[in-house]
Amino acid sequence: MRRTLLLTAVVLAAVLGAAVLGAVPAVPAAAGDAPDVPDANLAASVRDIGTAESVRDIDLSKAVIPLETEQDDGEQVTVRMSADVLFDFGKATLTDAAERRIADLAKRLRDVGGTVEVSGHTDSVGSDGYNLDLSKRRAEAVKAELLRALRGSSLRVEARGYGETKPVAPNRNGSEDSPEGRAKNRRVDITYEKG
Repeated sequence: MRRTLLLTAVVLAAVLGAAVLGAVPAVPAAAGDAPDVPDANLAASVRDIGTAESVRDIDLSKAVIPLETEQDDGEQVTVRMSADVLFDFGKATLTDAAERRIADLAKRLRDVGGTVEVSGHTDSVGSDGYNLDLSKRRAEAVKAELLRALRGSSLRVEARGYGETKPVAPNRNGSEDSPEGRAKNRRVDITYEKG
């Protein structure tokens, strides 16, 4: 029964296709052969599709995470750099862009007294031990680049890794993963006393 229906459908499609193809000219009509259509008919054939209702504004501010921020509490300044810009995933080797950014920051730090603290932080993906080790290695990499850029300066630089223990945003929203929160937590903070 199914084969008969299928065969009938195929034959019907072939016959209809041949009929349609026979009704359509193989060569397009010349411009002069086009029928005259009154303007009223043309206007009636155009419909407004209501684009105003179809387009909506998108607020990207919640999806865009700043690559660097600076907080000044009057006594200390903390420069927060996204680890996603400083390092490749799971690595503690600075990117070329990170080296340039740290060199720019070092110019500002030359006149600062006291100690600069470099603190590395991770999100909650991975084991506690892995994240703690990664955050320490990243803080040490930033420290080494700062010291290289500050060559000749008496400024002291200390590095600490905190792993996932000091988040600035939730890694999860209830039972849902929070990629935005995790991205904010992958960071290196550079804190120094105001001069």
